[in-house]
Amino acid sequence: MSENINIEEIMKEIRQNIKDRGYDKVPVSFEEIEMKNSVLKIGTGYNSDEFINELEFLDGNCTTSFHVPIAGGNPISVFIKKVIRKMTRFIVAPLVDFQNAYNVSNLKCMNQVSEYISEMEKYKIKIEQLEKELKELKEKC
Repeated sequence: MSENINIEEIMKEIRQNIKDRGYDKVPVSFEEIEMKNSVLKIGTGYNSDEFINELEFLDGNCTTSFHVPIAGGNPISVFIKKVIRKMTRFIVAPLVDFQNAYNVSNLKCMNQVSEYISEMEKYKIKIEQLEKELKELKEKC
């Protein structure tokens, strides 16, 4: 049941399909790309509860371990997975370490953003208070 797959022939068909549809003449913009289940919520405004929830999630999930338990009912399968893990450790472990360091750095940055937002909220309250006092003073004059 083995079939010879001609990748070059498939690529040739794809390229022809692109030309037939005119995609090669007009560059595709990001707006034209349909995105499903996007987590980006641009322009929805600041939500302190959502920010705190996301920050707490980051805090609890910023690092991962290379040593995830290997499960499986078949002992031979588990053995093979363990051998593969040992053989790829020198590649995967540094990537996991780098990703963990990056995640921790992002968490620290987000903590700084949180502190900055708290400071700005205090200033906002103070500004509102001063504007109220200024309005009262103008009404007296």
